[in-house]
Amino acid sequence: MSGTQDGAGLIGVDWGTSNLRVLRIGEGGTVLESRSDPRGAAGLAPSAFPSVLAEVADGWLDGASPILVCGMAGARGRWREVAYLPTPATLADLANALSSPLDRPDLRIVPGLKAVAGGRMIDVMRGEETQVMGLDLEPGSHRIVAPGTHSKWIAARPGQIVGYRTFMTGELFAAIRKGTILGAGMGEPGVDEGAFADGVDRALTDPALTSALFSVRVETLADRLRPDAAADYLSGLLIGAEIAAHRQDTHGTVTLVGADALNARYAAALEIAGFSDVRLADGAAAVANGLWRIHQASLR
Repeated sequence: MSGTQDGAGLIGVDWGTSNLRVLRIGEGGTVLESRSDPRGAAGLAPSAFPSVLAEVADGWLDGASPILVCGMAGARGRWREVAYLPTPATLADLANALSSPLDRPDLRIVPGLKAVAGGRMIDVMRGEETQVMGLDLEPGSHRIVAPGTHSKWIAARPGQIVGYRTFMTGELFAAIRKGTILGAGMGEPGVDEGAFADGVDRALTDPALTSALFSVRVETLADRLRPDAAADYLSGLLIGAEIAAHRQDTHGTVTLVGADALNARYAAALEIAGFSDVRLADGAAAVANGLWRIHQASLR
């Protein structure tokens, strides 16, 4: 069925580092249907992107609905590199800088953002800008946290990203579990909330993260930490260290925009750190809404 017949006004593509989501998006950013695939951008050569998208979005790419892509498809060495825009950046800035791969002129990719200081690029993001644009923010300044492989702490206003800072929390967690002595015999996180809280507390009181990390092994050898709880303790250490860097203002609102499990974990850690107003937003819904708003802005 065509996009016109079934109500889809946009085909949205969220191409992350390790996963792909394709969305049929209706009026106002409503997700009508969603498909997921584990073929993230990190594992694909530039020439592979069109065929993977065609396979996952089979039956949807009939030309009736425009296609808008956010995330790592626009990164260097992927489908087509789309330049980073400097922050502050608005919804209109993103819409005006959409770019198409040479092999798919019917498809457009959302640019990423870069932070610049002293004439040098000091930070980048791809994908989170679309999430933020999809949030329904009240007038004024906002602090938004997008937890994930590379967590972002973002300063924003409605329709504008002012600045941000990246933390490699999720990637570091995976690397420690798979590639260090600390990860030997370590199971999956999510089994011991107490161990997670202990990790958060340790990170909040000990700014020397590389030293605090070794406590995973010490606590296990001392029989104070069960091996099956070690992943939760490690997660608490890393998330706690991230939060400690922003602990100077615990009274302002923090909006978490991510997957439910990560939102819950960060909310618990923020509460331990004394943050008094934490709000949760659905990351998947924010991406769909953001793609819709960017698309609409590009038509003006």
